[in-house]
Amino acid sequence: MTFHEGELLVQDRAGVRGEARRVGQMLRTAIRPDAQTFLAKRRFAMVAAEGVGGQVWVSILTGQPGFLVSSEDGIQLDVTVGPDIRDPIAAAISPGSSVGLLVISFAARRRYRVNGTVRSIGPGISIDVREAFGNCPKYIHAYTKLPDGPVSHADPQTSDRLDDRQRRWIESAETLFLGTMHPDAGADASHRGGAAGFVRVTGPRTLVWGDYTGNRLFQSLGNTAVHPPAGLLFLEPETGSTLQLTGNLEIDWSPEAAATIPGAERVLRFSIEQVVERTGAIPLRWARGETSPFNPPAR
Repeated sequence: MTFHEGELLVQDRAGVRGEARRVGQMLRTAIRPDAQTFLAKRRFAMVAAEGVGGQVWVSILTGQPGFLVSSEDGIQLDVTVGPDIRDPIAAAISPGSSVGLLVISFAARRRYRVNGTVRSIGPGISIDVREAFGNCPKYIHAYTKLPDGPVSHADPQTSDRLDDRQRRWIESAETLFLGTMHPDAGADASHRGGAAGFVRVTGPRTLVWGDYTGNRLFQSLGNTAVHPPAGLLFLEPETGSTLQLTGNLEIDWSPEAAATIPGAERVLRFSIEQVVERTGAIPLRWARGETSPFNPPAR
């Protein structure tokens, strides 16, 4: 496993280079057979990509079980559906573009990441796998699946800042999805979770949250260290609505900042450039189930 310069920088700053080298042995260039079975049973996947003007977006793709199809050798992943044309990520996905996928089971508290390059697009997306690996169950909330609901075909609401309702949405969230990009290594999608309120809205265009202990590989933060553009996705589990933010992410290493957030090893600050809200964007619905036992208190 070869880490890029941003990952090495963050690993060194955190003092975990040796640990990261050991954990990094789990990284593969193909999807494992057991993970292929896991992917085949899922109904949704998060996708991150870099769009027009270098903005990074994160979105969610949904389908019936079997919409994620791996080749037998695990070096290709076919996603049989693509993003809605009104989704800002749609323009970012084309042959040759880099994408990061995160596939997660809330109930099983299991997640798997696949990063690669778009081979072709049609009704769906065919991806050549560059990197595939699993993550630990930390901070995943065990949401309970509900019957599907209606999908709205209304146009998205766009802005360059959060309104009061969106602020309350974020401040009650227990889950967010983060998209980052490295100029050479490509896109990556990851999950962040915590107690409701773990993301703090510090202004109409700024968010802050604590970075908790994780796998020590620092793919997301490594990308951020050398390339600040990033994207966030918040889901409203009960309604299927999505809130997508694009902007820039900054790592605050100061002990003073970390001391203000329980459990934080460092602090992440996100500056918003654009907000896209899509009401009833997906058919999937969940009830907020059991919270993660790993969560530090939000305040």
